[in-house]
Amino acid sequence: MIAQKKGFLFALLLMIISGANAQDKGIHFEHGSKWKSILETAKKENKYIFVDCFTTWCGPCKYMSANIFPKEELGTFFNNNFISAKFQIDSTTKDEEEIKNQYADASFIAKAYNIRAYPTYLFFNSDGELVHQELGSSEADEFIAKGANAMNPGKQYFTQVKKYDAGNREPLFLKNLAMVSRGAFDQAGTSKYASAYLATKPDLENKETLRFIYETTMSSRDEGFSMMLSNPAKFKTVVDRHELHGALSGLISRDEAEKIDFGFQKFDTKQWETYSAVLTKKYPEYADEVLVGFKTSIFRNKKDWKSYALAINQYASSKYINNAELNDFAWTIFKNCNDKKLLTAAARWSKKSFEKETKQNATYMDTYANLLYKLGQKENAIIWEQKTMAADIAQGHDTIWEQEVIGKIKKGVPTW
Repeated sequence: MIAQKKGFLFALLLMIISGANAQDKGIHFEHGSKWKSILETAKKENKYIFVDCFTTWCGPCKYMSANIFPKEELGTFFNNNFISAKFQIDSTTKDEEEIKNQYADASFIAKAYNIRAYPTYLFFNSDGELVHQELGSSEADEFIAKGANAMNPGKQYFTQVKKYDAGNREPLFLKNLAMVSRGAFDQAGTSKYASAYLATKPDLENKETLRFIYETTMSSRDEGFSMMLSNPAKFKTVVDRHELHGALSGLISRDEAEKIDFGFQKFDTKQWETYSAVLTKKYPEYADEVLVGFKTSIFRNKKDWKSYALAINQYASSKYINNAELNDFAWTIFKNCNDKKLLTAAARWSKKSFEKETKQNATYMDTYANLLYKLGQKENAIIWEQKTMAADIAQGHDTIWEQEVIGKIKKGVPTW
């Protein structure tokens, strides 16, 4: 018995050591350090500073922390070149003391550097000057490339902005600056620099130029928007027709919502008819999708799930469908409804979101499995959650979430 206990303790110790070693292989983040201390350390060691700005509710933030930052290749690159820190921008009742001690610094960083989306990655030189910014999740090799760009004055976003402000208007410079601005999620800057590049009269028959216009058009007020709207056939030579349609309808939706200032909530039937007629006349190819988007948002806020489902059924039968949106619609019904008819409709949308994709999307399949479970199809739900797990394994991702869902299904407890 004693020998067994010793063996168990030894095995436990090995697991702890193994976990610590695995953690050491990834990016080393300064824990509990004040921003002033981080700046001093970077200057002393002559290193750049990498700051991960995250929130507790951000899915991509969690993905990066769990799957990307611990990778050995990231540790090798970042630990040699950067002092790295993480700042939680939101606050919760469950925050540990270390997080609470950083509230003031996190608030300062969010305001000083205008953090609007998550995750946002800030890169500073050893003097504490912000030189680069990136956003969103990415795989390990792409993230290392982002770090390399942050160390390259020729690719540092804010360094290039200074050159623009100093009067540089060379076409290639403007083109590159617009693309770097896009990566930094500076939409106003992207529009400005792309417009400046188009003013240099590049070859509009060149496929590279067409792709540039597609990628840097941030608003229906941009010159690129009118180009794509008036001649979609030309842009379909470089962009999938569904992507092009989705991009244009997305730009229309965002700008129309800004005009109304979310006053759609107050629209009555007559106002909807008037607005729909105006929008359909202005954008006949995109109006239906835009209107459905507005209506689903309103019905979701009102928790009118029947009207919500009717609007999505209309969208799901259209020729242009965004799979990510279908998945979000289905998950919303799963989380908020118990009506079997609505859950059945959501399962139909969910399956449609991934069944024709060549690369299996584990997130979409997980939604489908959960819907099946809520519909009472326990065995079928387990089969689909196992398929979800296989897809994640094939792509080198963690499967803790799927294991937890399968465990709950087997126990017969809610996953919602």
